[in-house]
Amino acid sequence: MSDHPVSLSKKAWPYVATLSSASVMLLAFFIPSIQDQYDRYQSRKVIGKYVALGDELMDEERYDMAEKAYEKAFELSLQSRLEIEMKRLKARVHRMSLLVEWGAKPPEDLEEVDFQLLLHLQKGPEAAKERSFTLNSYASYLAGSKKYPEAEAALTEALRIDPASAMFHLNLGNLQDQRGKKDEAMKSYLKARELDPKSLNVHYNLGLLYVEMGKNTEAKQEFEAALKISPDDADTQKQLKQLNRKTNEAPPP
Repeated sequence: MSDHPVSLSKKAWPYVATLSSASVMLLAFFIPSIQDQYDRYQSRKVIGKYVALGDELMDEERYDMAEKAYEKAFELSLQSRLEIEMKRLKARVHRMSLLVEWGAKPPEDLEEVDFQLLLHLQKGPEAAKERSFTLNSYASYLAGSKKYPEAEAALTEALRIDPASAMFHLNLGNLQDQRGKKDEAMKSYLKARELDPKSLNVHYNLGLLYVEMGKNTEAKQEFEAALKISPDDADTQKQLKQLNRKTNEAPPP
């Protein structure tokens, strides 16, 4: 037996060195380089800025520009972030609300599948409010595509979610008037007026319906109410002038 035993640490060193070398190789394989981490960090920052810009544009109701901002953010995320795609779709379909006339022809690049996909994603109670707005925009798209029963079904569902929305009642009245359902349109307009008595559009559309029904006194009251809200509204001024001229020219009863 030797008087000088071999140190265990010396015997173990080659094995430890080999293990350490393997660990380093594994870490190098799995952990991104410092440059890669920095690039990803910068990319996330840029994506975040595009999303923030899109959010600001949405608040300003500049939906066409918001869609482009979200589209760029989704592209930079390598199409991996579903929440950005939802924001893009939301901006895309809300472009329908920019159309001045209810039931106007939809933009050519907007497709029904855009609404269907967003509605599919907007499920659950936490997304109910956003879903109702999507249904309202969808109804406008359907009305512009001459799909009136489907448009009414979409608005009915939107009102089931949010029965206190004056805008939904107003648009339902627009659709009913468009379909010749004057009495039903009247009920919808009056409900919208009850919910939002300071809405220029509600008073204006109700005034137009009264004119169609030959109720000139009620129409005049609605147009005057609309002008109190927005004195410079050219369309309301024009309708009131035409009504006053028609009333003055009419022979006494």
